[in-house]
Amino acid sequence: MIPVALVALLASSASAPSFTVQADPELTARLERSRSAHGIPGMGALVLRENRITIAVTGKRRSDRDAPLVATDAFHLGSDTKSMTASLVARLVERRRLRWDETLAEALPEIAPRMDPGFKSVTLDMLMRHVAGLPTGGAFTPEFTAGFDDEHWPIARQRRWMAERFLSRPPTETPGTRFAYSNYGYLILGHVVEHAAGKTWEELVREEVFAPLGMTGCGFGPTATSAQPEGNWAHDVKNNVYVPTEEDNPPLIGPAGTVHCPLVDWARFAAAHAGSGPPGWLTEASLAHLHEPRSFEGVSSGKDIALGWGVTRTQPPRLTHSGSNGYNHAEIVVIPQLHAAVLVTSNAGDEPARAAAKEMLDSLVERIVSSEGRKSGATAGPPH
Repeated sequence: MIPVALVALLASSASAPSFTVQADPELTARLERSRSAHGIPGMGALVLRENRITIAVTGKRRSDRDAPLVATDAFHLGSDTKSMTASLVARLVERRRLRWDETLAEALPEIAPRMDPGFKSVTLDMLMRHVAGLPTGGAFTPEFTAGFDDEHWPIARQRRWMAERFLSRPPTETPGTRFAYSNYGYLILGHVVEHAAGKTWEELVREEVFAPLGMTGCGFGPTATSAQPEGNWAHDVKNNVYVPTEEDNPPLIGPAGTVHCPLVDWARFAAAHAGSGPPGWLTEASLAHLHEPRSFEGVSSGKDIALGWGVTRTQPPRLTHSGSNGYNHAEIVVIPQLHAAVLVTSNAGDEPARAAAKEMLDSLVERIVSSEGRKSGATAGPPH
């Protein structure tokens, strides 16, 4: 059970709507069964309905010690960071610092002369929908990174160098035609927002996403390290045993996947996309654009692609994403029509962790949709 004082801490924020936060013994028991069945170190789950949050955590902070996970521990979100980067772009669009249809040649005039012609007309929308024609992986080869100095260059210079490197090569696909999930598109977006605003992506996310939404416990990089050991540790697998690790995605790739958050803080972001966020953070038009589903060849069956989100072809539609740095796993579903969301996290990133998270996610989402269907049926009355 979460102590009353802790509930008050989780629910309170001076700059964002208040939430009622409570523990649920049934949710905790279900989460523990899933965690135990898959043998993973620790998990978290959260259900958001309007302004009510139900939360559960179970298991250990690290596999080799007894300290339990607590509700305020942060989980690494991996690629679920992308929807935050897209939201940051939306904030800058609203201030007319950027445009949705702005081309890379327009957004990055200093490197436009060295861009491959195939990338010059790629828009920010295309980058966020993964249809820019960028490679899906395998780009950081010694030949590709020759001359790159991540030990001495400031992070903004690293992103500029890498953006220019990617954009100087021909697209792998005709831009705008085929979905190909690429972390590199969001790395380039990181440079775009840094160029537009004159601050690092990290500074901008803190100012434009974390601060206005009251996400006070969020940060970047590993959730625990040898220098800061009191937290939720990521886990590698060695000889079939979970081993705590400090490994993470490099800071360079931050716009694609380095944010970590406690569950309730992440729920504040989910609430903003579910229609329960603070007034004025993003306009309805901006949210509608971020959530707009588009169909492209290569998108998974039954889904479309939005900006930083996948969108299911269900009724009601669901915004979805999953994230992992290989040592953690996080799943999110937001159902704007129901003002609801489900978050499930794990401090491991292997197949059992992914399977456990997906099981919990699917069952909790189905419960929300089914309960809403029963409610609608109960109030609809007989046909006329």
